[in-house]
Amino acid sequence: MFLRKLWPDKIWLRILIVALPIAVILIIVSTVAIYNNSVGDYDYTPVFVVDTPTPPEPPKPPEQPIIQPPPLPDPYESMRWDCPSDELRDTRPLSLLTGLHIDEVYLTRRPIAVVINNLFPALPQSGITYADIIYEVLAEGDVTRLVGIFQSHVPEKIGPVRSARDSFVDFAFNHDAIFVHHGRSPDADTRLRNTRITNLDGMALEGTVFWRDRSYPEWHSNTGRRPLEHSSYTSWERITRHMEARSIRDYVNDNPAYGLTFGIVPEYPDAGIAHIVRVPFSVPYTRTFVFDPEAGVYLVENRDGPLKDAETAEQVAVTNILIQLTTKRVTGSLGQRTVGTVGEGAGFLVTSGTYRPVHWAKDSHTSPMRWYFEDGSPLVLAPGVTWICVFQSSGTVVFE
Repeated sequence: MFLRKLWPDKIWLRILIVALPIAVILIIVSTVAIYNNSVGDYDYTPVFVVDTPTPPEPPKPPEQPIIQPPPLPDPYESMRWDCPSDELRDTRPLSLLTGLHIDEVYLTRRPIAVVINNLFPALPQSGITYADIIYEVLAEGDVTRLVGIFQSHVPEKIGPVRSARDSFVDFAFNHDAIFVHHGRSPDADTRLRNTRITNLDGMALEGTVFWRDRSYPEWHSNTGRRPLEHSSYTSWERITRHMEARSIRDYVNDNPAYGLTFGIVPEYPDAGIAHIVRVPFSVPYTRTFVFDPEAGVYLVENRDGPLKDAETAEQVAVTNILIQLTTKRVTGSLGQRTVGTVGEGAGFLVTSGTYRPVHWAKDSHTSPMRWYFEDGSPLVLAPGVTWICVFQSSGTVVFE
């Protein structure tokens, strides 16, 4: 009854009383909801989706190849004649006399063949460590002489220069060389005239192309003054000056036959041991070669021990030894020997601590020498200096 008395009679008041609390409640609920949404997501923004075409992606740059650094070079490769690396290989031409690299200007230089005294009072000799090839042969009696072939390196002093023998002229023709000597035997005079080889004789050119030096180096066992016959010397500078004045050909014939063939020496299953080689030209003149396995060369000795250059005191070392077996006979009143240089015969190649049989052939005194293996293929030498012993076939070479 009490509530009915409080309820108004008017309808609009009743509606107002009922609607007002509901409106308040709705306002409160909406306010709370809006507050919660605003606190819970700060990044909310209305999104309007527009249907637009997607732009194409830019092209990707091409993949670059990964460049690997080159391997570290072997410092010894640049000095090897068979170096496989293009960057390290010596690009200079190869000498026809040694198979080693030389400057272009020396490749075409005409060699000189110098007769070098080998008597013990004439030792030590000057310039012999610079020779590309050295021939040794009996001259007369028990005495040998050397003929040095110079092209790659021609030193400032060569000698003592000694007189010619007829076989020496043939050695010069083997390499299209200018023949340099001081005097001549009767047989050599005939050979020089018949072959008309270009030759420089100290008997006529002393004081210009040749000079005298009678001193010994302080380090050698020979002391005092040299005998006059062991004191003649020459040099490339003096030879060149004379050649220019006389218009002598100073370039070599490019025929490869005037050189030797170099490369990798083929294996030979029956090769013998040659750590020490003795070539007994005579009792006092036995040439000895001792192999140095570390350097791959033979050290040259005579009866007094190491054969050294007078100017450098360095011992002569060679890579190859060729032994040409041939005939020798005494023909002169002073015991001069006539050596069989024309024809063909047997011999030995010594290199890298071993030896094997070979053959040689020479068609005439003025033609170059040819060397062959036993099967008839051309002889191949290891690159380096070669010592050629022209040895009597009646003798015996000792290999140890």
